[in-house]
Amino acid sequence: MTGTDDGDRPVDRFEAARNTVRQHRDGRTCFHCQDGGCGQHTWAVEELGRHPGGRKLLRRLGFPIDDSTEEGRPR
Repeated sequence: MTGTDDGDRPVDRFEAARNTVRQHRDGRTCFHCQDGGCGQHTWAVEELGRHPGGRKLLRRLGFPIDDSTEEGRPR
């Protein structure tokens, strides 16, 4: 595995998304933050929403999560 392959594993994306959401939830910002919002935070919430564990974390942090869009479930 090369260095460029390391960051593309699903577990790495999940961890990066989890860390980003938790950081922003604590009121901190990152270098992606701008006056109009943060694209990294938006990505992180979307990424976590793709995983059952991520949806659970988002719910625990107070995000409104609609499980009806979960893959394999009727909408």
